[in-house]
Amino acid sequence: MASDKRRITSVSIINEVDVVSCRQSAKQIAAWLGLSPLEQIRLATSVSELARNVYQYAGSGVFNFDLRLDSRGLVKGICFDALDKGGGIPHIDRILDGSYVSPTGMGVGLRGAQRLMDEFQIDTSPSGTHIRACKAVHPPRPLPDEHSIQQIRRQLQAEGAADPYVELQVRGSELLLTTAELQGKQQELEATNLELENTNKGVVALYSELEKASSELKDASEARSRFFSNMTHEFRTPINIIENISKLLLSGVDGTLNTEQHKQMRFIADAASDLSQLVNELLDLAETESGRMEVVPERFQLSDFLDQLRQFTGALAMRYPELTWEIAEPAFDLPLDTDRNRLFQIMRNLISNAFKYTPRGSVTLRCFQPDEDNLEFVVEDTGLGISVENQSRIFEEFARIRAPGMQVHGNGLGLPLALRLANLLKGDIHLSSEPGRGSRFHALVAREYNQRQPVLASLAGTTILVIDDSPADRYLISHLLQPYEPVIIEAENASSSIDKLHAVRPDIIILDLDLPDISGEDLLESMDWSMHSRVLVNTAKQMNDDERALLGSRCQAILNKSHPNHAETLLHHVQRLAGRYHDAN
Repeated sequence: MASDKRRITSVSIINEVDVVSCRQSAKQIAAWLGLSPLEQIRLATSVSELARNVYQYAGSGVFNFDLRLDSRGLVKGICFDALDKGGGIPHIDRILDGSYVSPTGMGVGLRGAQRLMDEFQIDTSPSGTHIRACKAVHPPRPLPDEHSIQQIRRQLQAEGAADPYVELQVRGSELLLTTAELQGKQQELEATNLELENTNKGVVALYSELEKASSELKDASEARSRFFSNMTHEFRTPINIIENISKLLLSGVDGTLNTEQHKQMRFIADAASDLSQLVNELLDLAETESGRMEVVPERFQLSDFLDQLRQFTGALAMRYPELTWEIAEPAFDLPLDTDRNRLFQIMRNLISNAFKYTPRGSVTLRCFQPDEDNLEFVVEDTGLGISVENQSRIFEEFARIRAPGMQVHGNGLGLPLALRLANLLKGDIHLSSEPGRGSRFHALVAREYNQRQPVLASLAGTTILVIDDSPADRYLISHLLQPYEPVIIEAENASSSIDKLHAVRPDIIILDLDLPDISGEDLLESMDWSMHSRVLVNTAKQMNDDERALLGSRCQAILNKSHPNHAETLLHHVQRLAGRYHDAN
């Protein structure tokens, strides 16, 4: 197996001129690999400070320069080992955390060198000191060929002792370059602040218009809900009369019907039943939209609820002789404390929908417990499947997907109502499907409707980077987290976030996927694996199961911006990550 390091050169520190030579070697290696001028200066400055410490406090030592390789053989970092046999560095922990104050200034260069490097480790004792440090190379680059490596080695050896006066001129030029870079950044910052000031004025005006439009939309929605509610109540009385008289006539109490009359009354009874179901679903939709639907939690066992679903599904299956069905018994049983009738309504609609769109094959229901607080029901069928463009439409009111060669009965309200009810029970429904290969509906609900809210901890000292191109979304997140006093840094695109990721290394990263320059997935891929454990993906993007699984392996959680409980979910995950971070420290 090949080594993950490749030695480039070694520089001995014996006299003061060797400090300059060591710095020049570091800068030339960085330039040889194509690092930016500022990265070259950072590496060279760190090496220079450490080499001067070796000469000043230990008398002599050696610097070994290596290239670090990843599993593919690409160069991912420039590293060095600084070794001396001096008397060690006292107060090393206090020097590195900044709490040690020396009258001679000892330790300032050591701490500065640490900040300039991406990795820094020091072992010191009375018998000597060993410093290992590395500057990351982004993105990883191919390892130069053997001829190029030998050439840079000869170049470094040939230059020999450095001229301090020439080096002083070079460092002066580097200082000017760094100063110019800082001035440029300052000008960019001033221009950005001016642009933000102008943008904020427009945002205030926009929010005023949005509030007005939102108020008008709310009034229209309430009027629509009142209309549905009033009309459906008015419809119920005549429908009930039709249903009851139909049943009375079909029973033969007032005389036997002939065959034709019996057939006609059966049509009337079936139509009245369908109309009654439509009225009930319209009324339920109106109540969920208006917020007037009452939730009545009760305590019951999951096993009892599954038995109720088996009875319903068995009766439904009599209409579908070419279908097989199963409600799988989970390996666990647990108590639920939620609205049993509403939960049954959700599952009844999902199961009925699966039967309608499966001309032959099977329908299966399984239960899972993804975490302590939630329960997931999965209804899977081997039916027609749903194309990607239709997967969002099926949750729209009165939307019905045409099935070639099939006549599907229904009013297009079952799935929208199931989704509204799932949201009402602090859950959600999402779908994965493929034409010709069936569908899978995932219904997630809270085990306890009235969950006890935890006392939320302070986020003081926690750094949170919000990467999102939407000013409104960034504002909402900042406003949500502000009472807990974290340090919030914002980035409107991937490019502006990269410097912040490496300079600050935030404790938590809230990442949108739809960025204007680089996709959130690509930005996540470019991060080192240690950063993945800090990422919360915050998106409105629709994903299938495979996409969610792949993305989920690279982050801590995937949050849906459009979910009605989005704010609570975001705050929960931020608190969880912050607690884990502080425990580790």
